[in-house]
Amino acid sequence: MSANAVTARLFLDLALILVLAHAAGALFARLRQPPVIGEIIVGILLGPTLLGALPGDPSAALFGPQVRDALQVVGQVALALFMFTVGWSLDTSILRRHRRTAAAISFTSALVPFALGVAIAVPLHRTHGGGVDFLPFALFIGASMSITAFPVLARILADRGLAHGRLGALVLTAAAVDDVLGWILVVLVLAVLASAGAWDGARVVVELALFVLALLVVVRPALAHVLRARRTMVAADRGGTAALLVAGTLGCAGITELIGLHFVIGAFAFGLVVPRELSGAAAIADARVRIAAVAALLLPAYFVLPGLNVDVTSLTAGDAGELAAVFALACAGKIGGAVLAARARRVGWHDALAIGALMNTRGLIELVVLTIGFEHGVLDRRLFTVMVLMAIATTLLTGPLLSLIQRAAYRPGGRARRPARRGVGPALERASDTARP
Repeated sequence: MSANAVTARLFLDLALILVLAHAAGALFARLRQPPVIGEIIVGILLGPTLLGALPGDPSAALFGPQVRDALQVVGQVALALFMFTVGWSLDTSILRRHRRTAAAISFTSALVPFALGVAIAVPLHRTHGGGVDFLPFALFIGASMSITAFPVLARILADRGLAHGRLGALVLTAAAVDDVLGWILVVLVLAVLASAGAWDGARVVVELALFVLALLVVVRPALAHVLRARRTMVAADRGGTAALLVAGTLGCAGITELIGLHFVIGAFAFGLVVPRELSGAAAIADARVRIAAVAALLLPAYFVLPGLNVDVTSLTAGDAGELAAVFALACAGKIGGAVLAARARRVGWHDALAIGALMNTRGLIELVVLTIGFEHGVLDRRLFTVMVLMAIATTLLTGPLLSLIQRAAYRPGGRARRPARRGVGPALERASDTARP
């Protein structure tokens, strides 16, 4: 295919993806479900599961290898910008206010599903391991089972009116710590995969440590100085602030990719070092809006692509059994671990169950991690399909479970146990009232 043909097909495919993904996302939002699930399902329908099963395989014609590579680059740029905004938006002050209860919930709700993931990795490795050693395979399965999707969870809390309550802060803090733990595990897996031996593994660790040190010692103070000087820029000059932050994001993403890790780690880390005390300045607030808008517009290109690699029709009866087992263990580990930790911190039963249901949310970050595993050969196509379906199912389960728990928080006759505070769901706010700080 000529360069002009690839460019034309890229534009047409991108237009198709944006229209369908936006429509599906809007539909799922109306159903009070995360829009990203609609985008993933669009990818599945455009892939071999539906479109590819039609005569002539229209999916292969629309999304050939060269076009997929180009779409992947577009999606990766959007993902880097999105992960930068996730790191930038992480409120570290919440960690201090709810550190004990959040830490207990986070570690237990990560440790239990991680252990269950390592356990189920034993039979999965025999079927899907291929040429991958058991250690990185088991670590990756454990990590993918233990992750909570922080951005998707934040959206669910906002839709439910729980985002600004103490319960919302508690769950968001626990989810943020969960994500950090998950990324540490992913970094470890990638370091193992990238290293040809002990020396190369040490090189990855040392280079990553130097990168983090440079961010804290050099980049953060320099960024604070530059952004402080740009706070009073007039509107016509504010684009320079956005350009500076985008350049920093892409630069850090490229560095971690060169180290042998994934680019999202560098983008997320750069977002973490942006000075929080300057976030209210007009030029910086404007830059945040611009970057977030570009990421939101193009991000469907990234999340549709995993669906193109999912082939539900290729699953066997054994794969269906694996899906049921993975789904059951994922729910039991996340919900059970969170509930046990919340109850140990003297949280009431309804609130503990609500926390468990919320922590079981996966979705967006899970898809990023699974795609990394697929690209690096840790997951074959069938296991990748199983894990994607598990991520979709657990995320779709969050809303109905939370509604069920909220209904159970009412007394018979429809009266709430206690008046709800402004912006907080009835009875569920009691979670942080009874939890020790």
